[in-house]
Amino acid sequence: MSMEVMETMGMTDLQFKSWLKQIIRGLEGAKEKTTKEDTDKKIEELLKDLKEDLQG
Repeated sequence: MSMEVMETMGMTDLQFKSWLKQIIRGLEGAKEKTTKEDTDKKIEELLKDLKEDLQG
């Protein structure tokens, strides 16, 4: 996320770090899945959440 987007959203450093931690946890969760289908499903969920965040 660029600084411009961060400023537009009005996100503080702490909020941004929290948001990044959520992304990291989601990716780590996807990495831990045992099948490609489960990994893909987890990544799709994460992408959906991120897209919703961008739309506000």
